[in-house]
Amino acid sequence: MGRGEEDGETGSRDAKRRRKNEGEGAKKSTGGTEGDSRTTAKEKAVVGDTFQASLEHEASEAHSRTEEEDQRLVASIISHVRTTMKEILKLKQDRPEQWTSEVEERRTQVLMLMLSLRRLSRVQKVRVRDARERTAEARQGVDGVTLQLQNLLYEVAHLKKEVRRCLDFQSADQEIDLVPVEQFYVEAPEDISRPTETVENLHEQRLARLQWELVQRRDQTQLFDKLTKEKEAVAEAISEQERKLASLAPRINTILEATRPLQVALDLPIDAKREQQRIVQLLPSPLYTLWVQVSAYGEAFDSSIKVEVFGDMEAARKLITKEEEPRADIYSESDNEQDQQEENLSRKKRSHKAQKMDADDLDDGVRQTLGLHPLNVKVTVNTKEGNSVVVSFHYMQVLRIITAKCTVFLQENLKAALTDVISGDTLLSCLFPEDDGHNSPNPANFFQLSHIHINLSDHLATTGRPYKWAQHLAGLSFSSYQQPSITEDSQEVPAVSPSAPDSSPGDGEVVAWQESAEQVPIIIQAIRRRLQARLALHTQLLNLETANSTK
Repeated sequence: MGRGEEDGETGSRDAKRRRKNEGEGAKKSTGGTEGDSRTTAKEKAVVGDTFQASLEHEASEAHSRTEEEDQRLVASIISHVRTTMKEILKLKQDRPEQWTSEVEERRTQVLMLMLSLRRLSRVQKVRVRDARERTAEARQGVDGVTLQLQNLLYEVAHLKKEVRRCLDFQSADQEIDLVPVEQFYVEAPEDISRPTETVENLHEQRLARLQWELVQRRDQTQLFDKLTKEKEAVAEAISEQERKLASLAPRINTILEATRPLQVALDLPIDAKREQQRIVQLLPSPLYTLWVQVSAYGEAFDSSIKVEVFGDMEAARKLITKEEEPRADIYSESDNEQDQQEENLSRKKRSHKAQKMDADDLDDGVRQTLGLHPLNVKVTVNTKEGNSVVVSFHYMQVLRIITAKCTVFLQENLKAALTDVISGDTLLSCLFPEDDGHNSPNPANFFQLSHIHINLSDHLATTGRPYKWAQHLAGLSFSSYQQPSITEDSQEVPAVSPSAPDSSPGDGEVVAWQESAEQVPIIIQAIRRRLQARLALHTQLLNLETANSTK
C-alpha cells in the first residue's frame, strides 16, 4: 500500500474517531434520558480539543504541501479507487472462494480512499480560505493607500483652487475710478491726503484716496437728495398747473362754443384753423412744406389765397404709426437698399385705402405704385374779377413726387366755345416751358414704371399731373432738371438757377425750404396770369365763333 493509502487509512480512522466523539457528545447533549444530561465539562473540553486539533492538523497539512502535490495525491487516490473498483467488479463476476470477504475488504479500502479525498478537499478549502484572507489583507492595505492618495490629491486640488482664487481676487476698490494722484493732492485737505506719509507709501496713498472718494460721494449724495427734493417740488408744481389747465379746457371749450356765432359774424374761423392744425401734423414732408409756404405767403402778401387740407385723417394717422415702428439695424449698403425696397412695398400696402383710382382697371402692382397719400392740400387762387383756380396737390408715396389737379370756378357762366381752353385739365399745362406734366421729374421713376410696364401719362386723370413747378413748390429737388423761374417783366421765361444748397448729385428728392419760399410768389402770379390769358382767349374764340355763325 502506498503513501496515499496510508494517509487515507489514517484520515479515515481520525474521521471515525471524530464522528464517534461527536456522536457521543451529541447523544449526551441532546438525548431524552437522564444519563445523557450528565455530560461533564471535561468531556466537552475533550471534544473541543479534538476538533481544534483536527483543524490545526489540516492547517499544518495545507502549509506543509503545495497545491501541485495535493493535485498529484488526488490523482493517485482516484487511480487507486478505479483499480480497486475494477477488482471488485472482477471478483463479483468470477466469484472465487471467499470473494465476499475480499469484496468487503476492498470496499473498505475504497471508503477509506474517499475519506482521504474529503480530507484533501478540506485542506484545499483551508488553503483557499487562507489565500482569501491574505488577499483581503492586501486589498485592505491597497485601499488604505488609495484612500490616502485620494485625500492628498483632494487637498492638492483644494490648495490650487485657493491659490487661484487668491491670485484672481479683485478688490472692490479696484473698480472705483479715483481722481488722479496730482489732482488728489491739490483738492484733498491735508488731514486726508497726509503728503508726508502717503507720497512714498503707495498703500497709505491708496487708502487716503479712497477716503477722499468716500467724502466726495457723501457730499454728492447729499446734493443728490437735495436736488431730488427740489425736482419733486417742481414736479408737484407742474402737476398742479396741469390740473389747473385740464380744468380750464372744458371752460375754454364752453367759451368757444358760446362765441361761435360771433366767429361766424366776424368771419373768424378759429375752430377751422385749429382743426386744420391737427390735420397738418399728419402731412408728409413735401405737402407740409407746400402748406407752410403757401399759407405764409397768403398771410403776408395775399389774403385771397386760401389753403386747406382734406383727406382721411385716420388712415394718415395709422400710416404714421406704422412708419414709426422700430426697425432692425442695417449693417451694409446693399442691406440698406433691400430694406428700402421692402419699406416702399409696405408703404404701398398701407396706402391701399387712400388710393383714388379705379380698382377694376388697375392691377395690384399698378395701384400700389400709383398710390396717393390719404391727405391732400388744396390751394385756392382768387382773382380780382372773382374767378378762382383750385389746385389739389397730392403726394405719390412710392414715386415720391407731387401731382396737381386743377379746377376752375368762374364768377359768370361763360358760353361754351369750340375749344376747351378753360378746362382745369389743361389750364396749367406748360405753365413754364417744357413742363406739360406728362412725365415724372424724378429720374428714378423711369425705372420703377418700366419695371411694372406702365406709362404715367395713361393715369394722369387719376393721379394728377406731376408738374416740375409743383415739385419746387413742395421743396422737392431732383438732380435731373433745373428749376424754372419767372421775372416781373416777362410772363413765361425759363431761367437756369443753381441746385438747392442741401441737394447733391445723384440724390433722390431733397426738401428745400428756401427754394420753395422763392418759388411761391412766382407760381401764384403765373397761375393768375394763365387764367386771365385763357379767359381772354376764350372771349376771342367765342367772338370768332359768333361772327362765323352770323355769316
